Amino acid sequence: MRKISLYAAAAALGCIATGCVDECDVMQAGKTDMIVIDAMVTDHAEIQTVYIRKSSDTYFLNGHYGEEPDPIKDVTVNIKDDAGWEGWFEDEEGNGRKFCLSGHKFEPGRTYTITVNVGDRTFTSTERMVPSPKINGLKFFKHDTKDDHLWSPILYFEDNQPDEINYYLFSDGLSRNWRIMHYLYAMRLSDEGLRENLDGVQISLGMGASPSETSGVSFGSRFYYELWTISKRNYDFYGAVEAHLTSDGGVYSPTPTTPVTNFSGRNVQGQFIAASCIVFKGTMTPDYVTFR
Repeated sequence: MRKISLYAAAAALGCIATGCVDECDVMQAGKTDMIVIDAMVTDHAEIQTVYIRKSSDTYFLNGHYGEEPDPIKDVTVNIKDDAGWEGWFEDEEGNGRKFCLSGHKFEPGRTYTITVNVGDRTFTSTERMVPSPKINGLKFFKHDTKDDHLWSPILYFEDNQPDEINYYLFSDGLSRNWRIMHYLYAMRLSDEGLRENLDGVQISLGMGASPSETSGVSFGSRFYYELWTISKRNYDFYGAVEAHLTSDGGVYSPTPTTPVTNFSGRNVQGQFIAASCIVFKGTMTPDYVTFR
């Protein structure tokens, strides 16, 4: 197996997709109301969650919360794998906006197809859950030589699929809910662009459309990180989001006119992610320190 070594820029996330997917109609005020789907399953989570909203919802606009939108009626969410298993998500809040499924172990290597029905409209997406890499350890190095109290994470892991390019998302307490997406930390990783003679991945996280002031952890504080192994389409999705949020117009401008998604169907936006996941959590102690 080959050691993975790379550095990556911090990625800011939002709700735009890109690459190898179906295009939607351009939204026109008063004529088209897109369905936005945030669907994800992992081999780690005990409860899998799908969020659904309409593009006309304005309960979080320009940094301010408003009134809760009306329920979305006649919604069902179904998922199946390539081995013949099938399950149904339950409408947790009874308003057609948050669906949950528990009691099933999702497995890396399997291909999952999710189907969302809204009235007489049907949206589907298929993703393969790529296995996670072999983890050698998580350590912390000094974030700033002038500050003896902050240490930044560095991850050591190996490529268990050396014959294909793999894609990852490394996050600090990742939150997927579209309502609070602005406060999400994440960094994209890829086997592409590897540099030789490096021994690990230095984690540098971002927040919203601006880089985090520090990703340092002090002694005695708790840390929580997730490493997701994702598909190329999911990787490109977050890349498009990063490009949009770091553009001159920022989060709200320019407004996307031809949004894309990995869901089939018309007037739909969003992303289905099937990710294997590794969680790192604990309390920072001198045992985690590395001098590199």
